[in-house]
Amino acid sequence: MALEKLGPYRIGETLGRGGMGTVYRGVNEDTDELAAVKVLSSVLAADEAFRERFQSEIETLKTLRHPNIVQLYGYGEQDGHLFYAMELVEGINLEEEIQNGRRFHWRETIRIGIETCRALKHAHDCGVIHRDLKPANLLLDRQDHIKLTDFGIAKLFGQTQMTAMGGVMGTADYMAPEQAEGRPVTPRSDLYSVGSVMYALLSGRPPFRGKTMGEVLHMLRYADPKPVRNRAPDVPPALEKIISQLLEKSPQKRIPTALALSNVLQATEFALSQTQRSEDADEIDKTFSEDPQAKQIQATDETLVEVSSPVDSKMPTRADSGSDRKSPIPQDELPVASRTEDHFTTVPASELGRSPATPTSPSEVGERVLVLFKWLIAMAVTAGIVSIVFVALQPPSANQLFHEIQQSASLNDSTQLAAAVDKIQQFVSQFPEDSRVSELNDLEEKLALDLLQKRYEVRARTQLDLHSLSAMERTYVGILRLVEPEIKALHLQAFLDLFAGQDDPSSQELDCLRLAKRQLDVLQETMATPYPADLDFLRTRLADAATLRESQPEKAAAIWKSIVRLYEYQSWATEVVEEARWQLRATEP
Repeated sequence: MALEKLGPYRIGETLGRGGMGTVYRGVNEDTDELAAVKVLSSVLAADEAFRERFQSEIETLKTLRHPNIVQLYGYGEQDGHLFYAMELVEGINLEEEIQNGRRFHWRETIRIGIETCRALKHAHDCGVIHRDLKPANLLLDRQDHIKLTDFGIAKLFGQTQMTAMGGVMGTADYMAPEQAEGRPVTPRSDLYSVGSVMYALLSGRPPFRGKTMGEVLHMLRYADPKPVRNRAPDVPPALEKIISQLLEKSPQKRIPTALALSNVLQATEFALSQTQRSEDADEIDKTFSEDPQAKQIQATDETLVEVSSPVDSKMPTRADSGSDRKSPIPQDELPVASRTEDHFTTVPASELGRSPATPTSPSEVGERVLVLFKWLIAMAVTAGIVSIVFVALQPPSANQLFHEIQQSASLNDSTQLAAAVDKIQQFVSQFPEDSRVSELNDLEEKLALDLLQKRYEVRARTQLDLHSLSAMERTYVGILRLVEPEIKALHLQAFLDLFAGQDDPSSQELDCLRLAKRQLDVLQETMATPYPADLDFLRTRLADAATLRESQPEKAAAIWKSIVRLYEYQSWATEVVEEARWQLRATEP
């Protein structure tokens, strides 16, 4: 008996299979909306750990609302099958395109990189690190837009040859070296994977390839990849340099954020495009030197083709990585793990922020003419723009870079802090003899701690990706969720007493201890700050209690106890707290 319906979705053909389950084409019988329905294997659904991972992926997709990320429609459980419905992407899978022998042009690769960065920026801003970015998880829809998929479960189970249980964790071909070593990952780990994906799109293979998973992991940690231009000579040197920087072993040497990488790619594409157009214009001048009117007509025709002819990608439908299409698998191949009552939860469009498709209207023709007109005007000043771009790309002077560092460091923003750290490293590398290097080294250490603190605070708010942290770091994140300063100070002191002095802590854990000490110092200083109005009030209440001591001893004792309970951890209130304690002891029978 085939699996026919889950929630409101009528189940159709198989779109793909992975180690954790199967993805089907589905149709919502209430709305006729197409969807990709991902079903957790019933064998794994009986395991609580796998169920939690699947639920984590659902919660992550509920958090992410971006046009370059596959959107969640709803989720539920039926007859023991845990499932969710997501946006069905009618398009192509980049991994399948590579396997079919396609080599992407550098312009296509840059555009894919830019849209992938937009998706990652949104995810990183929400405290989510994808950890399994690879061509198989990048879908190209019919409008040639990227859709990033496979959050959550892919963090643990994604590899070249996927296995349902006991497989190697992470896709070795595209994972960052720190992930291969089992060290904590950061947003820069995802950016390493972006570099690996771009390398594969251009050359047809990832940076490292071995006969075994262990061989690939060893090369990730110790070998340098061959320059991409060795395998794809048409790649511009500027793009090769960007990819090489992304593939640095040290995360600190990579481009720091998805936003920064997106901006670099856009600037590179613009500069390279202007250079190419300039070369094309020179060729046209040679060909039509005897007929200026014909030259003008030809140039206009080329412009019209470039602006108004989208690429029509008529490729098979895919919604996830997997094997060839198959009809719905028999029900007896999915042993049912009866867990809870059947249910289905629809995620409202307003919650996801999904935008309805823009309807076609006759005004689109006029809009296209207006766009073309603006584009032609822009072409008239191309020479000046190219000059500005190349001047802007020149390395800044020491004073200019120092000013940029100060400006970025003054902003309480994760992206700016990361940019400041990256610029400090650039400054130290370019101007090692400058007298300000020592000052900047101290600033880099402080900013790195500030940036780490912000990442811990994001995890404290979202409770996402905690499994990648050490026991010390998870404890610290839990303390950050405390609100009351006095209670937080007590927990921080206990944290330092417990974890300080342990054998062989990692550099990340040492930074975590530094942050805890810094937080405790700030809280203790705050609690030690006297508040004259509060002291006057407490002294007044002590006087009231002394007056009531004989006539209403119980009420007087209640005042003293309250003072002790509320203010015993406030160093500025030590005097009145000790007075209240003395009075309590004096009245004891």
